Amino acid sequence: MQLIKMQKIHHDSDILIEQELPTPSNSVLVSFKNLNVAANRFQSDLNLYVTSDSGKPLNKALISIDSASLTAVSDQSGKVCIKSLPAGRYHLDIICPGFIAKSILIYIDESGSQEIFAQLTSNIG
Repeated sequence: MQLIKMQKIHHDSDILIEQELPTPSNSVLVSFKNLNVAANRFQSDLNLYVTSDSGKPLNKALISIDSASLTAVSDQSGKVCIKSLPAGRYHLDIICPGFIAKSILIYIDESGSQEIFAQLTSNIG
């Protein structure tokens, strides 16, 4: 598809005359209609398991991925499942009362399911 630009040359008694403007040979027409197709090609389900330093599953740990505007809370088995996370690099921030907060850098670069195990250290005594 080639775009042709026109310019007005002059206007004589109800007759409009237009002329084609020159098109540079290095011009490129870009369509953004399918821009997200490549970005969404690789999506992964992230399964995160949060435990204490003694191996006990942590219930109600708060997980935040700020760059993706996602938050989640671990269940009774310490598990959090985040569905369809697009390919990219993410900082997972994990907080739980009574434990030292933790930040983990993860990479999503393929489709499927990925498992991450995070162990939090107690800040009590």
